[in-house]
Amino acid sequence: QFMGPSDVLLSDVGAHKMWISRYYQCQEPNTCLISNGFCTMGFAMPGSLGAKMALPEKNILSISGDAGFLMNVQELETAVRRKLNIVAMVWVDGEYGLIKWKQQDGFNGKHSDLAFGNPDFAKLAEAYGMWGRDITAADQLIPALTEAFRQEGPALIAVPVDYSENTKLTARLGAIEVPI
Repeated sequence: QFMGPSDVLLSDVGAHKMWISRYYQCQEPNTCLISNGFCTMGFAMPGSLGAKMALPEKNILSISGDAGFLMNVQELETAVRRKLNIVAMVWVDGEYGLIKWKQQDGFNGKHSDLAFGNPDFAKLAEAYGMWGRDITAADQLIPALTEAFRQEGPALIAVPVDYSENTKLTARLGAIEVPI
């Protein structure tokens, strides 16, 4: 809804990737980049820096889960130093969400301990000298994105997520039949 047809969205792998690949509509080639094959967590943030340097006139949105984002959080320094107006959106659940989803699906609802603690992402952004916001409701997302892309440098939006819908999505996707 927010991104223009030639703007670029980069997504890490994780539970959020399943939702993005299912519901985000790409309009042009190379405008939705998902590092899927080798499951490289942490791709979106550094990838967004390269995308912005190559396409400075485009909106560049990096979407990561909290675990993937923390794998390359140091790239915030590069984004600030280079004044790259990218927006890093972090979906916060405090777990390795996709691994939990897959384990629950494969082991009758059971999973190993996949939880971890997080920093306050808005304060982390501010510590790097950039704009950062936590949102708490869906109706805050578009205003936050609008404000984030108006910044002269990078911005970070932390979005709390509840992945309880994952098992329902698995059931819906598993029920799809494609006649040949």
